[in-house]
Amino acid sequence: MSGLNAKSTIELLTRMVDAREDEIRALAWSFAYFFFLLCSYYILRPLRDEMGVFGGVRNLQWLFTATFLAMLVAVPLFGWLASKFSRRRIIPIVYRFFIVNILIFYGLMTAFPGEVWLARVFFVWVSLFNLFVVSVSGASWAISGTTNRAGGCLVSSRRAAVRARSRGRLSPHHW
Repeated sequence: MSGLNAKSTIELLTRMVDAREDEIRALAWSFAYFFFLLCSYYILRPLRDEMGVFGGVRNLQWLFTATFLAMLVAVPLFGWLASKFSRRRIIPIVYRFFIVNILIFYGLMTAFPGEVWLARVFFVWVSLFNLFVVSVSGASWAISGTTNRAGGCLVSSRRAAVRARSRGRLSPHHW
């Protein structure tokens, strides 16, 4: 990108989101981070819904109950872990946990296609995934120092959410 192009882009961004020039890089990273995070959820959500239906529409109420119970266990456990580790340490742990989990689900679903119990566990897991990865993203912004002027990052994250939702909805149809 030429110097003139980069300068005009930065000027445009500073006006669009009420950000200072020194905040643009953090703003761009925040936008990309939240965009890809939400895009991952919007790709997983239709798979979760399909797994819920695969387990039987009559059983959906039990899946929601199981999700509620899983959250009753997971949220205090996460709170306890968060009190024992710094934010800089807990954030990578949470993301690595979910990365390993999704790889395990891929392996299990490949090895045991059509298993109802696996579909039900995946349904509950995606709901937990959504809760924790979005919550942890807020903690990462607090660490990065982008919350000094959170307005620009908030606007950026809202735009990322809208774009991620539209991209995430389209993605599975292209597979």
